[in-house]
Amino acid sequence: MGTDGLSPLERLRQQRQERWLEGLQQQLAETLGDVPCRVWLFGSRARGDWDGFSDTDLLVEADGAELAERAADQLRAALVGDDVLALDQHRWQAMADSPSPHWRAVHAQARCVHPRP
Repeated sequence: MGTDGLSPLERLRQQRQERWLEGLQQQLAETLGDVPCRVWLFGSRARGDWDGFSDTDLLVEADGAELAERAADQLRAALVGDDVLALDQHRWQAMADSPSPHWRAVHAQARCVHPRP
């Protein structure tokens, strides 16, 4: 164990995740430019329990559903993310109180990887 309490394998996994995340954020910035939206990473990559079979789950949040869908289409066309959902800001915020435990967990565990420009 290192001074940070992580084993060498855990430290390596953490470094690999950080490099992967930097690459994803660069792809998002290049693909979306100044589109006014946020992109949230959810699923195993956001939680940190990913493995070699994990995909990249993204959710685009924008002021309106049409803008969110256009941004999500840009990501899909550029092959950024495996599953890309689009929601307007109101629907995204409402997920925190969703009757579905799945969507409440998505909202709680999501990580903003592309803040609104």
